[in-house]
Amino acid sequence: MLVTGGHSVQFYEDDAFQLEGLTRFIGAAIAAGDSALVVASKAHRDGLSERLRNSGLDLTIAAQQGRFVAADATETLATFMENDYPDASLFDKVVGGVVAQLADVNGKTQRVAIFGEMVAILWAEGKQQAALELERLWNRLAEKREFQLHCAYPLSLFSQAHDAAALEKICSEHSHVTPAERYSTLTTDEASQGAIAVLQQKAQALETAREQLRRNQEQLHNAFIASQRLAAIVESSDDAIASKDLNGTVTSWNKGAEKMFGYKAEEIIGQPVTLIIPPELHKDEEMILDKIRRGEKIAHFETVRLTKDGERIDVSLTVSPVKDGSGTVVGAAKIVRNITENKKIEHALLTTEKLAATGRLAATVAHEINNPLEAVTNLVYLAKTDLADSSKAVAYLSLASRELERVAHITRQTLGFYRETLSPVRFSITQAIDDLLPLYERRFESRNVKVIKQYRGKMEITALVGEVRQALSNLITNAIDAMPNGGSLVIRVSRAHEWNKSAMAGVRITIMDTGSGIAP
Repeated sequence: MLVTGGHSVQFYEDDAFQLEGLTRFIGAAIAAGDSALVVASKAHRDGLSERLRNSGLDLTIAAQQGRFVAADATETLATFMENDYPDASLFDKVVGGVVAQLADVNGKTQRVAIFGEMVAILWAEGKQQAALELERLWNRLAEKREFQLHCAYPLSLFSQAHDAAALEKICSEHSHVTPAERYSTLTTDEASQGAIAVLQQKAQALETAREQLRRNQEQLHNAFIASQRLAAIVESSDDAIASKDLNGTVTSWNKGAEKMFGYKAEEIIGQPVTLIIPPELHKDEEMILDKIRRGEKIAHFETVRLTKDGERIDVSLTVSPVKDGSGTVVGAAKIVRNITENKKIEHALLTTEKLAATGRLAATVAHEINNPLEAVTNLVYLAKTDLADSSKAVAYLSLASRELERVAHITRQTLGFYRETLSPVRFSITQAIDDLLPLYERRFESRNVKVIKQYRGKMEITALVGEVRQALSNLITNAIDAMPNGGSLVIRVSRAHEWNKSAMAGVRITIMDTGSGIAP
C-alpha cells in the first residue's frame, strides 16, 4: 500500500542537481510553517543548510521551534538494523518516534516533509533486499501517520543490464518517480516524446547487446570446453608435443615429451630447444626456424634427437607455425614421434632383402658357372681320349681354356657387384649396367628375352655403387620373371632433374619389359 501523503523517489547523476531538488522540497515545507526531517550524509546535510541559508531560510530557528530534525543516515540505520536487515519494531520506535514528534509541535498538528537516503546506503552496500524492506517499512509507517516522503538514489547504482528488474521493484514502492536530470528537465510533450524514442532505441540496443553478449559467452564457454579437451589430448598423447618461440626457446612441454626425452617441463621450459639436438644437427634447427618465420609447415621430417641421459633416438618431426590474433607468426608447435623401433625394423627388412638378392644372384652365378664348367669337363675328357692326335687335344684344351676364362670373368663381375664402399663415389652408370647384364646372359637366351639399351650419352653419378647395382639387379630379375615366354627388356638412361627443383641435375634410369605386369 502506498502512503496517503505521497512517497516519491528521485534518481540523479550529479549531487548538485539532487541538492537543488532537496533544497526546494525542504525549503518549501519550512517556509510554509511545516515540519521537516532530513536523514542524509553529512555532505548533503551541510549542502542543504548552506543553500537554504543563502536563500534566507535559517534551519537553526526551525530546529529550535521543534520543526526541523537532521540526522546522519548511517548512524540512524544502525539503531534499527539487526543482522544487516531492518527490524520493524525498532524502526517504528526510532523513526516513527521522530515523525510523531515533528507532527505534533506544541499541541499543534503539523504536516511533515521527510527526505531520506538510508535506502541508497543499503543499496550501495549490496543489501538490496534490506533496502526494499526499508521502503516497505516507510509505507507501513505512512498508514499510521501522514507525511510526504522523498527518497533519492544515485543512478550509478544501476549501471548494469541486470539492474533493470531491481529498478522496477524500487519504482513500484513509490507513488511518484522522478528520472535523472537529463530527462526531468524536459518541458514540452515533444521533447518528452523524443526522449522516450531515444530511450526505446537505447533499450533495444541494450537488448541486442545483451543477446550478443549471451552468444559470446556461450561461444567462449564452448571454446573453453574445446580447449580443455585439446589440453587433455595433448597431455595424454604418447607423442611429444611442445612449443617454442621464434628464438628457439621452449615455451610448453607435455607429458609425452617428458617421457620421451627425460626432461620435466619445469626443467626445460625457458631453455633453448638445442638442448635435445645433437651438435652436428644445430644447423637443421636454424633451417626449421627460418621456414616457420615464413609461415611454412614442416611435415614428417626424420632426424635424430638427444635424451637427457645422452641417448640418440630416431624421430619424425611435424612443426607448424603459431600465429597471434593478427596473423603474425609468434612461435612454433612441434609434434615429435619416436621412430627408433621403426628404423630397426626397416634396417632388418633391408638386410633381409639384401640376403634375398644375394640368394637370387648366387643361383644365377651358379647356373652361369655350371655351364662352362660342364664344357670344360667334357673337353678334358675328349682331350684325354684323343691324346694320340695332338692337334685335336690342343683344340680341346684351347676351348677349355676359353671356358675357364669365362668362369673367371663371371667371378670377377660377382666380386665387383658385392665390393661395397663406405661412402658414395663417382662412377659411370652406363658402365655399371653393361657390367651387370652379362650375369644374366644365359637366362636372357633361355627365356628368349631381347635386351634393348638406349643410352643417351655416357653419364656419371655419385652414389653407393653396390646399392645401385643391387637395385638394378632386382629390377632386371623381376623383368625376366615377368616374361616366361620371351619379350623385350628396354634399359634407358637419360639426363633429368629433380621433380620440384629444376636446377638440381640428375640421371633417370628407366627399365621396361613386355611381360605380364602387375595387377591393378
